[in-house]
Amino acid sequence: MKSDRYRVSVRQDLRPAPFAGRRLKAYARAALALLSADGADVRVRVVGDAAIARWNRDFLGRDRPTNVLSFPEVGGVPARGARVAGDIVVSAPTCLSETVGWKEAPEARVFFFVLHGILHLAGYGHEKGGAPARRMRRKELALYR
Repeated sequence: MKSDRYRVSVRQDLRPAPFAGRRLKAYARAALALLSADGADVRVRVVGDAAIARWNRDFLGRDRPTNVLSFPEVGGVPARGARVAGDIVVSAPTCLSETVGWKEAPEARVFFFVLHGILHLAGYGHEKGGAPARRMRRKELALYR
């Protein structure tokens, strides 16, 4: 895998940074490679609950924190198979709170939501349920292993 086939940047707004940026970047690149997403350009930003709640409210009308938001570079939902490009915003506090009582490492939960965001940028969706949601879930499980 040539790393220059997948442009990934990671920005962590929280101090101290809760996760290893290099590991997040490597994980995102690995997910893009598994999707054969040549030419991908993905920006991952790790934020707190207040920041993600603001974006969730402003862009989706939901006035609460969430674990991840994806913003495709193209307007609307990209077609599957289109170039994967855009921003993924992950709330570290929300992801960490979701691991309470799990055997999963907290960092693994953040990795999962980076993958989830990448799939949204690749045109997968679950918001309307049904076959698209099942297809996305199958892809998540196949790639997350």
